Amino acid sequence: MARKRVLIIEDDQWFLSLIKKTLERKKFVVATANNTIEGMAAINKKVPDVIILDFFMPGPNALVLLHELQSYGDTAKVPVVLCTNNASDIPKDSIHSYGVVSILDKTTMHPDDVAAAVRKVL
Repeated sequence: MARKRVLIIEDDQWFLSLIKKTLERKKFVVATANNTIEGMAAINKKVPDVIILDFFMPGPNALVLLHELQSYGDTAKVPVVLCTNNASDIPKDSIHSYGVVSILDKTTMHPDDVAAAVRKVL
């Protein structure tokens, strides 16, 4: 069975490293990007099975990327797990139409919560 590919798009290098190590220990193949522009480039190279996405980053934010993903048939169905410090501010009803399957609050989550959210959608 092929290992599932996860793309983490996160500008906080410490958090990105923590989540990457956690997912690799769970046997996922992990790619990373530091912002939405790098994220789109990574997606264009190889569409992941799931995306872990920070909501607020320098440059274009997650909504720009989510809208872009919905514009293409091969990326519109990729599940997205949002990780943000402002989870309570995200309008959950409207964001699910963009492929967001879970919203995790960075201030209260454990790294294994990300792995659990990824496993749930795969």
